[in-house]
Amino acid sequence: MPIPNDRCIAPFNGPLEIGLRMIAILNDAYPDAYSLQRLTVFDYLVVHSDDIDGGPKGLHPKIPHRSGELLVRRDVIQKGLYLYMSRNLVERKFQDTGIHYAATECTAAFLDTLEAEYIHALRERAAWLVSHFGSMSDTDMKAFVDSHIDKWGAEFEMESVLWSEDSI
Repeated sequence: MPIPNDRCIAPFNGPLEIGLRMIAILNDAYPDAYSLQRLTVFDYLVVHSDDIDGGPKGLHPKIPHRSGELLVRRDVIQKGLYLYMSRNLVERKFQDTGIHYAATECTAAFLDTLEAEYIHALRERAAWLVSHFGSMSDTDMKAFVDSHIDKWGAEFEMESVLWSEDSI
């Protein structure tokens, strides 16, 4: 018997895959927590790590006109976080600066059970990402993104959607 469409979760570029990228990033940052704005930028950078000088090869190929990715990611990232929250792999933290997300004590054990090449590549890039950008403040992260817009091209054309004055 087929599963009704409203209960299906898209496996690629949907909450399942993007949420998996989130838990890989959050696992490397554990016990630190990140805002949705930061996670949106981090998701782009973990997928396109080769947009950063000295970064590892990107997880996904560079395709033309990929700038729209950032516009659709925020909602899907949030759905992915909720999906993995329902499995006790992400927790939501209410902080003075807003809502942040963190890995749980179960996250690393879950990730350790996955053996696909994509997961290994993702975890390597997540470790690289967190080591290079994890301790940056949101203000510094925004300045970094702003200073690299021309170099990256249109990827961050709509960066104002990510970094409003309220989120800093």
